[in-house]
Amino acid sequence: MKKTLMTGATLALTTLWLGGCAGGPDWQKPDGTSQQLHSDQADCQVMENKADNDQTYDDCMKGRGWTPT
Repeated sequence: MKKTLMTGATLALTTLWLGGCAGGPDWQKPDGTSQQLHSDQADCQVMENKADNDQTYDDCMKGRGWTPT
């Protein structure tokens, strides 16, 4: 019984975590590559963490030519 509860709890937490990762917009840029996207996302995430402001990330991505979809 205890193992079943742990498995259920683990599954629920994993589902919530993955759902949270999928919450942001997709980004597109004319002639943008997936490598550029990942690099810009990483850079903008660092800026957002330093500023502790969600809008900073979006502004950073838009400033680099990306458009949310």
